[in-house]
Amino acid sequence: MGGDARYISHGEIQGGLSDDGVTWRRDLESRFVEDLRDPGDETGLLVARGADGTLVGAAIVEWTIGRRTRFATLADLSIEPAQRSSGLGARMVAEIDREARRRGMQWIFLESGKDNCRAHAFFERQAFHEISHVFGKALT
Repeated sequence: MGGDARYISHGEIQGGLSDDGVTWRRDLESRFVEDLRDPGDETGLLVARGADGTLVGAAIVEWTIGRRTRFATLADLSIEPAQRSSGLGARMVAEIDREARRRGMQWIFLESGKDNCRAHAFFERQAFHEISHVFGKALT
């Protein structure tokens, strides 16, 4: 994921993984490790491993119980390039969907970099639909 700037969206800026919405932080890997060291009860991690045990997919999901709505945010989903179009991403999204329903969530939200067209098509095939555009203004 860190090799492809098309993945960058406002969530990566909000999480301190990109400073400008165009490039990744140089210390991206250490920031991910730090974030996942102790994710807490509000964050779930789903991983997929290949037959040889290597990591081939990962998803980070945040569970939110608000005053009026319960929702999940699919904060990140990354599939090893050689595993894309194998059905792995769809199986991972289906598992996240099952867990969200089990937890009584009403929605699953996600955001995707504006130029990540392949991911947009994938999410639309998984029954997600575009509901807003996000705008940002850097103040620094």
